[in-house]
This record gives sequence, structure tokens and C-alpha cells, in this order.
Amino acid sequence: MKGITAFALNNSRTVIMTILLVILGGVNAFMVLPKLEDPFITIREAVVTAKYPGMPVAEVERLITRPIEEKIRSMGEVDKIKNSTSKYGECLIHVTISDEVPAEQLPATWKLLRNRMDDVKPELPEGTIGPMVNDTFGDTSVATIALWSDGFDMAEMHETARQIRERLNLVEGTQKIDLTGVQDERIYLELSNARMAQLGIDPTHIGKKLQEQNVLLPGGRIDVDEVEIIVETQGRFASIADIGAVLIPIPASQASIPLRDIATIRKAYVEPVQNPAYYNGRPAIVLSVFIIKGVDAVEYGARLKKAVKAVEQSLPWGYMLEFATYQPDLIKKSVSGMVINVIESIAIVLVVVMLLLGLRTGLIVGSFIPLVMLFGLLMMSALGIDLERMSLATMIIALGMFVDNAIVVSDDIKVNMGTGMSRKDAVLKTGNTLSVPLLTSTLTTVFAFGPILLQIGMAGDYTASLGSVMIILLMGSWFLSMFSSTSMCYWFLKPEPAGTNDKQPESDPYQGKFYRFYRQVLKFSLRNRVLVLAVTGGLFAAAIYAATFIPQAFFPGGDRNQYLVYLDLPAGTRIEETDRTVRELSAWLQDKKENPEITGTIAYVGNGGPRFFLSLAPLDPDPFVGFLIVNTQTSKEVPELVRRTDHYMQNHFPNARGRVKSMWLGGSESGLLEIRLSGPDTGVLLEQAEQLMAALRKIPGTVQIKQDWNNRVFTAKANVDQTRALRAGVTSADVAGTLDFFVSGKTATNFHEGNVQIPIVGRGVKTERDSPYSLRTLGIRSSSGDSVPLSQVADVQTVGELNRIVRYNQERTITVSAKNQVLKASEIFSALKPALEVMTFPKNYYWQVGAELEDSATAQKNLAKWFLPCFGGIVFLLVWQFNSIRRAAIIILTMPLVIVGSVVGLLVMQADFGFMVILGLLALAGSIVNNGIVMIDKIEENRRDGQTPYDAVINSAVSRFRPILLSVSTTMLGFLPLIINHDPLFFGMASVMFFGLGIGSLFTLNYVPVLYSIFFRVKQTAEQVPG
Repeated sequence: MKGITAFALNNSRTVIMTILLVILGGVNAFMVLPKLEDPFITIREAVVTAKYPGMPVAEVERLITRPIEEKIRSMGEVDKIKNSTSKYGECLIHVTISDEVPAEQLPATWKLLRNRMDDVKPELPEGTIGPMVNDTFGDTSVATIALWSDGFDMAEMHETARQIRERLNLVEGTQKIDLTGVQDERIYLELSNARMAQLGIDPTHIGKKLQEQNVLLPGGRIDVDEVEIIVETQGRFASIADIGAVLIPIPASQASIPLRDIATIRKAYVEPVQNPAYYNGRPAIVLSVFIIKGVDAVEYGARLKKAVKAVEQSLPWGYMLEFATYQPDLIKKSVSGMVINVIESIAIVLVVVMLLLGLRTGLIVGSFIPLVMLFGLLMMSALGIDLERMSLATMIIALGMFVDNAIVVSDDIKVNMGTGMSRKDAVLKTGNTLSVPLLTSTLTTVFAFGPILLQIGMAGDYTASLGSVMIILLMGSWFLSMFSSTSMCYWFLKPEPAGTNDKQPESDPYQGKFYRFYRQVLKFSLRNRVLVLAVTGGLFAAAIYAATFIPQAFFPGGDRNQYLVYLDLPAGTRIEETDRTVRELSAWLQDKKENPEITGTIAYVGNGGPRFFLSLAPLDPDPFVGFLIVNTQTSKEVPELVRRTDHYMQNHFPNARGRVKSMWLGGSESGLLEIRLSGPDTGVLLEQAEQLMAALRKIPGTVQIKQDWNNRVFTAKANVDQTRALRAGVTSADVAGTLDFFVSGKTATNFHEGNVQIPIVGRGVKTERDSPYSLRTLGIRSSSGDSVPLSQVADVQTVGELNRIVRYNQERTITVSAKNQVLKASEIFSALKPALEVMTFPKNYYWQVGAELEDSATAQKNLAKWFLPCFGGIVFLLVWQFNSIRRAAIIILTMPLVIVGSVVGLLVMQADFGFMVILGLLALAGSIVNNGIVMIDKIEENRRDGQTPYDAVINSAVSRFRPILLSVSTTMLGFLPLIINHDPLFFGMASVMFFGLGIGSLFTLNYVPVLYSIFFRVKQTAEQVPG
């Protein structure tokens, strides 16, 4: 360790070159590092879908969902099978991969999942579509661009959107571009069942005839004068009139009838409407732009804007392209804000250091700060760590910690020079005496951040850069303090005048009034050790008790100038009604008289659109759901707009269940409480859910209470009587096929129009397909060719059934969720727990918490997994340095002191206790021991120099009084920008570290000497006892 300082003094040009390389490399790294708003979170979730049109919910669960789940569970990499939803005719299964599986192995895991789904296909009912695996569920769009028009229809917009996508795909860094809100075209042949029965025409024969007349087939090749000519059979429909002209034979006669005479033929958009999208209330097609991982989103955004502007200028008059969501601006705002906070912290620390240390020493320490920062940026670039909110805030958090090394080194050199040493001897002595203690103190802080760096899961992904950047900066600061700071002190510090040492004894540097006052306090503490320990213990106990009154939140709410509106209509609502409701709400939101703060809206009907925010999972598609993103002028306006929108929806959409939410930070929605009720019987689960929802309604301020099985829906069942059907010459398949054709429609063939294929769909007329009563008269073709009314072979009845059955980890599970206008999720749960305790849960029925509370518990468990190994590393380091268990124990016992100050900080600043606060406590524990390490090391040095144990304790504490106060004050002041600016993510953590470090360090100045005197039985001699 001594060699670093000696090498630096003997190789000044190498030191200068190293400093220059760090400066140039760090500046370049800042320019080229990819910039993100928040840390990248690996989404370990895929969605498996399978369909069997017409199959009832219970049958889908039994015949499709359960076999797929069993095959998925055979994969060891799978952690959870959650939100496994069986609906009418389809199932959606969300598969989560274990956090232990490395991110780079996920593509291979998804491939294995696809193979498992191929294996399960033979076990599913014949006719099942899928299962299909969507492993792009976690892809997040960097921007969504709305294409809308004045004077163009949706088909023309679709073709234009496809051309725009082709051009934007050429922008460097683009991964893919998806289209949302497209309305596909259809050519509908609407047939009257009564007319078909009258003519004796089987609808399936119409489809076959259309296929025969609509062909493009090869006819071979012929040679003409040694030239090969390809022969094609052209028989495709060129127009709708061609379709209508197709002759349909009439059975039992030689006559035929044109299709137009027995069917209404019309070209239209798909019915019912297919997940439309609206931008500012106008029908739109949304282009969702995704970028390649590692691409700088801000730089990509500039390229994308330029390309969009060029495309817009080339579009026909009447088309408009506008950004609906644009992440680069939010990223730039977030990064710029944190950079300003970093600069403010550096400026504050520089001013304080120069005021307290003097100009020369202050400039030496001040130059050390940007040097370490630039070193950190250089290493971040080398290790692939992005520049985002977490990594930049880490620089502020680390600022006060790593400047400690420079302060302690420069102050010790200055003291050595004050005793008459030459500059070189003073520098070398400091390098010799402080290199190991500073390394140990740095490594203890590194070990304290170990759990943050090593934890896995979504919270681990979110906070990983905090641990890694902190370790980079701390280790870099130790090396540079021994390498560059010592060199600068050697170059620029002036030794004391020669006569100074003749006038004052060597202890004169510690004879100022503050030192004398601290010396008296210290002597009092050593005389009253039991009192000091009792006061410390009492304050610690009081802090633990007071901590029970602090609200808990996993992650705080966000600061985006956006909010979200979820619209849930009753299950069974047609998508046309959902569409009307969403358009009406969009119109109100766009009303400048009512909502002047709103700058734009993007709305999706029947789904949640693309993922535009990493922690926001898209909604599963359903015809009765809508989702809106509302952009505002500033984030300060969001709370009032959320309240206003919620009030409007309650008054104007009483049948809809609206949920209005501001954005959040981290991987879980802030304040959301979820209780999962699991068991085998749907009736029992629904009854328990109602009891739980009733209990939630009794908690004042609780809103957005819902359960995820929704309400029952009506189903028209045609129960085929096999005896009657056999007598009439009709099979169950004949009944199902006829119903499917007339109600849902069947695609016969495709009509080609330019580059677009338009399906030709046959179905019943609206009056026959939309009324359950008309189903009874629907004619079924018998084996003899006669038409038999459905009522003759089947009983048609309308019954109420479950809209869906949801499973969690292969068990039927109904999830009840709620939020509160005042209470946090943990507080809602505390208020609800008595109701849960009195509820009856039969055998095989149980409840679990989900959402924020579950994610918080999981994150804390992952964090705790590495706590003991890292704590053991700290203990080992301390024992290694001092070769003493007692000395190590003294330092370890200083760690609980941070609790007192932390609780005071949370109470005074009214901050919540959350995951970031836990990380702050870990950082504090590693920081607070540094004072004890340096102090005890100095005690041992004094004892080796011949001082009595009592004098060694007193003089060590006094000599470290100024460096400790300096380092603590700079660390505390470095947090001020995060506290003053009320940074939503780091406010609680900064408050804890500001108060915890300040109060804890004040305790350390007396607590460590007292503990040392007790552990080593240090007593005053007769001449040291005041007379």
C-alpha cells in the first residue's frame, strides 16, 4: 500500500498522464454512454395463448389450460404460472421465469418453452389453435407515433402506415415497429337462413363454389421457338361485382342463381370493431417504435424525429403524424435533472471543503471530486452501465463518502507537515499509516453495498447500478487518494515556517477552543461510561418504537407528466359500447375549458396498447376494457387531474368501473393492495371475494375495489337431443357448424386488392345472428338435404355463466385488489387483516398477498440472502486489520447507531419507509464504521508511540475530531439537492442518510472511546483525574 504513494512521488509524469487520461476518458464516456430514464429491468415473462372457438369457459380450463400448465411446470426454469385465464374459446397463461436464470439465457429458455408447447399439442382437443408463445411481452416502445387523417379512410391509412413503417425501420438503432388500431377489411356475404332453407342451398356449398371460381394456379410451361412460356390459370375475382355474379346451383334442379340474389354483399371493416385506437379523440393508427438494447435513446430520438419530419412532409395533404408518447424527452429531463443535482452537490461540497480546509487544501480535495467522478464514468462505460436516474444519483450518494479519503489524507499530511516534517516525509508517512485503514474502511462500505449489487429479481435489476457505481467510485477514490491526492499535496502544500515548531509543542494543532470543548466532553463520557451507554441504549429503543409509526411503501410514486385511465365495463359488454364510452371520455379530456392542463391523449379499446413504460404491463385483450394515456403540461398538475377525472367518471359512467392512476417508480404500482384467494370451488371463492370486498368498502377512503373474475355473462346454449337429432338425420357437428357459420361467420376465400388480401366471410343476416330467439328457427341441413329447425333437435336456453376462471400456480385463484386515497398498501392490509382472520377458509383454501407487498417481501428476501455473507466479510476485514476480535466488535457495535438518526430523518421529513430506505440503511452501516476504524487505528498508533491507554484514547478521538466532522458534513451536504428538490425516488434515502450519518457520527465521537475503554479496561491514572 505504501508503494502506491512512493511510486506516485517518484513518477510524477506518470501521475499527470494518468490524471489526463481519466479526465479525457471520463468526458468522452459521458458523451457516449447510453442514456435511460430508469434502469433497465429484465422482464422474465411470456404469454402463452391457445384458442378453441366456441368452447365454454369450464371446458377451456379442463381440456386446454390445465394440460398446458402441467407441461409448463415441467420446466425447471419456471418460477410462477400466474394469471392463467380461461375465457370463452381461449386461454392466456402468463409464465414467469425464475430470477436465478441469467438474462442472457432467456432466449434459450423461451425456445425450450416453445418446444414444450409443441409437445403438448397432441394432448389438446382436435381443432385447438396454438398454443403460441409471445416472448416479446416485455418489449418497451421508446416512442408511439399516431397517424391520423382528415379525408382518408382506414384502409388508406393502413397502407400509408405500412409505408411509414418501412421508412422508419431504416433509422439506425430500430429493432421493430408495431401497428396498433388497424381496422382490417372484410367482404361480407350475409345470407338469410330462411331463404337458404327455401331454396334448399347448403351455405357450405357457397363457400366451395367461391373457392373454385377464385384461383391462381400454374398451368405448366410450353416451348415456342426455343422460348419458354409460363402458363397460368387466372380466375381471381377482380371486383365485388364478380363475386356477386358467381352462380350458385339450386339443388334438385338444373337452375342456378347469382350469389347477389341470395346474399347481401358489402365491403366493410371487420365487425365487431377490432381494437381501435384514438389520438386526441380522432381515429388513429399507432406506430410503436422499439429500439435495440444498448442504443442511446436520446440520440435515437433525435434521429427518429428527423425521420418522422421527413416522412410527414412527403405524405399527401390531410395526413398528420404526431408523437403520442416520446420517451427521449422524459429521459433527457430525468438525466439532466440528476446531472444538475450532481453539479449542485459538487459545488456545495467544494465550497465547504475550501472554507474549512483553507484554499490550497480545499482546491486539492476539490480537484479530487471531479477526478473520481470522471473515473467512475470511464469505468461505467467499460462495464456497460447506462447513464440513468439510479447511476447518477449514486454519484451524489457516493460523493460525501469518497471525498472522505481525500480529506483524511490531506488533513493528515497537513498535520504531519505542521510538526516540522518535510513534504516528502509527511506524504510518505500518511501513505504508510492510512493506506490500510482507508482501504479497510472503503472495503467495509463496499461489502455494505454488496447485497444491493448481488440481489436478483426486478428490484435487483432496478437498483443494481447503485451498488456497482458505488463500488467503482469508492475503490477508485481510495486508489486516487493514495496516488493523485498525495502527489498534489506534495506539489502544492507548503510546510509550516521553521520557527513554528520551536514556539509550540507538537500537540498545538489540537488546542483550539473546539478541540478543548470536545476534550472535556470526552473526559466526562469516560468518567460516566454507564450513563453514556444507558442514554445510547434508550435512544436506540425509542427509535425502534418510533419506527413502527412510519408508513411503508415499496417504491414511491413517479414524477411523470402523465397519468393513466383504466376503463372496465361489465363483462359481456360489446366492444362497440366500450368504443363509444372511450370516445366520450376522450372528448371530455380534450375539452380545453374543462381540462386546460391536458396536452394530449392516446386511447386503446379492447386492449392496453403497446408497453410504453417498463414497469407497466399491457392489459390482456377483452372487448369490455379500455385504456387511456393522458399527457399533461407538468407533473405537478397530475394529482388534481387524477381527482377530477375520477370524479367525472363516477358521475357520467355509472356502469363502468374506472381506475385513474398516476405513474410510479420501480417494478410495482405504488399503493396497490392485492389479496389472492385460492381453492378448488368457484362458488366458495366468489363468496369469499364478496366478503373481502365488503370489508374493504368499510375502510374509509378505499377505492378501485375489484375482483378479476368479473361478473357473470349470458350464454345461449343449444343442448342437442341425440334421439331427436338422429331421427331428423342431424348430427351435433351439423348443429355446431351451422351456428358457427350464421353467428360467427366463416371465411370462404380471399379477395385480392393491390397488395392487400381481404377475406370473404359468409354469415347470417343481422336479425338472425344477433337474437337468441331467432336461433330456435335456424335451419339445420339434414342428411337428406332437408332443413330442420334447430328447436326440433335441440333445446335453446340462456343461462348465466362465469366470464372467466383465473388460476395462479395451477390453482383456481380470485384476486381482490384495492387502493386508498390516504393509506399506503401496508396500512390498508393492516386495517383489513382483522376481517381476513375471522373469515372461514375450509381445507385447501387459503389467501396470499400480492402486488406491492409481495414484491417488497420478495425483494427484501433477495436482499437478505446476501446480508450475512457481506456482514461476515465486514467482520473478517475488521479482524484482519486489527488482529483483534474485541476491536472488531467495538466497530460493529457502532452500526446500530444509524437507526436513531434514520428514524429521526424519516419522521422529520415525513418520508415513507421503503426499499430505497433499506438500501440507505445498508449504506449508512458501511459508512458509520469508517469513523470507528480510523479512530481505533489511531488509538493503537498512539499506544505504540508510548502513550498511556487513556491518553491514547483521548488524543486519538481529538485528532480525528476534525476529519470526521469534515467528512460527515461534506457527505450530509452532498444529499441536500436530493432533499431540497424532493427527488421522488431518493428523497427517503437521502433523508435517512443525512440524519443518520449526522446523528450517528456525533454518537460515534463519544461512543467508540467509551466502548474501547470498557473492552480494554482503560482507566484514568491518579494524575489524570481532575483534582
